[in-house]
Amino acid sequence: MDDVTAAKMNFRKEQWKQLILERQASGLSINNWCQQHGFKRTTYFYWLRRIRQEACQTLPEPQAVAPVPFVQIGTETVPNTVPNPVTGLKPLSQKASIHIRLKGADITITDGTSPQTIRATLLALKNYVR
Repeated sequence: MDDVTAAKMNFRKEQWKQLILERQASGLSINNWCQQHGFKRTTYFYWLRRIRQEACQTLPEPQAVAPVPFVQIGTETVPNTVPNPVTGLKPLSQKASIHIRLKGADITITDGTSPQTIRATLLALKNYVR
């Protein structure tokens, strides 16, 4: 590609960068914006793809991510009955549950707990651990 052609392509690419930013700021859909400005959708997406590809090529190489430390979880045998002072032994519920013990906090999440409650509990635990 000669210098004149390269300069033309760079000029058009810069024009399209501005046009794409204007379209995004306008709040119009791509279809409506292209109709109002007399462009074909294919032309818009062609330049959008070229500009994105160029932007991706200029990104720095990703750095190595430090490994995330995990905590070893031990297993313990849980009896299937619990003491009951009135009737003797009482069978435990057979429902699944998760029990978390961490820095003095004991949390049990039973089967059927709503996702919102689980999310709130884990967020509170996360803040507690910090």
